[in-house]
Amino acid sequence: MTWFRDLRMGFGFAVTGGREGWTRTLLTAVGVGLGVALLLLTTAIPDALSAREKRDRGRDEISRSYQEPEAGAGTLLVAQTDTEYKKARIRGRIVRPEGPRAPVPPGLTQLPKPGEIVVSPALADLLGSGEGRLLKERFPYRTVGEIGDVGLIGPDELAYYAGSDTIVADSSSVHRISRFGNDIPSDPYGARLLLLVIVMFVALLTPVAVFIATAVRFGGERRDRRLAALRL
Repeated sequence: MTWFRDLRMGFGFAVTGGREGWTRTLLTAVGVGLGVALLLLTTAIPDALSAREKRDRGRDEISRSYQEPEAGAGTLLVAQTDTEYKKARIRGRIVRPEGPRAPVPPGLTQLPKPGEIVVSPALADLLGSGEGRLLKERFPYRTVGEIGDVGLIGPDELAYYAGSDTIVADSSSVHRISRFGNDIPSDPYGARLLLLVIVMFVALLTPVAVFIATAVRFGGERRDRRLAALRL
């Protein structure tokens, strides 16, 4: 078969071309490997952003069709208490159940009681370090657990849920809800995201393509002479 003979001849050139042949083969393999890795990374970005958005929407208290329900056994008061610490944003919520069937935020197994707090793993590490000593003074609560992955948009997010029995629904920052989750439809592959992926694809793969082309031409004169000799 012609293609098999050509393949065998090309393999022979690659392994019998001395140092130049091995160098060219190694550089080409590295370039192809980098290209495949960058291609996989680029194609994974939309799904990663979509999963991040889905988690963020799943823990929202206010949705497009939000209408504050009447207080009952299945309602929960939620106060937004976002803050910052050394330019790092901390997502905070203070909760107070109004009945035994109050909704539980994603990532929690149960609601924290008054005086208790559930924190993200990143926030737990920060509070336990010397760098977070001043931040710890802001939270006069007892830590009783950590927020699970489903309730966070990333492993490094700083977030917490604290329990209280003093917040009331007559404040603009306090909402009464009967469930978590935002029902606004989203387009995970919107025009801006698609354009961003294309730009990243071109920007990342262009240097790799140049690298592969350079590697292929490495020692090209010697290879051309050998091919010419074979034709003769």
